[in-house]
Amino acid sequence: MGRKKKRQSGTDGNPPRRGKRRSIRYEAEEEWPEDRRPTRDADAPPEIHLRKLTVSEALDRLEFQLRAYAAKNQLRVLVVHGKGTGSVGGVSVLGPEVRTWCDAHSALVQSWSEAPPKWGGAGAIVVNLRS
Repeated sequence: MGRKKKRQSGTDGNPPRRGKRRSIRYEAEEEWPEDRRPTRDADAPPEIHLRKLTVSEALDRLEFQLRAYAAKNQLRVLVVHGKGTGSVGGVSVLGPEVRTWCDAHSALVQSWSEAPPKWGGAGAIVVNLRS
């Protein structure tokens, strides 16, 4: 008996069965940077992410970063607190706390409003800082 003939992978239209040649890039289509959607709008304010933090950690980070943005004369900041889908009962814990904190710190925060859907909707607020 002779040796078995090695099968040529990929020549018959089927992807290779094993080894490096079988990768997610084998059947990937080429994508150009111009075709991708931009992740941020040009007019989007800088963001503060508070998701997956405890309430005390989130409020500490919020105060520190809002003061830093106010020192840089930034007038609007997007605060992402999440919708609370991963919390117990699916109710947001950080959202009401962040809104209460903003109401209590009127020397730093001029006003706040819920973010538009393209910036996070109910999971974020836009904070207007005092100049």
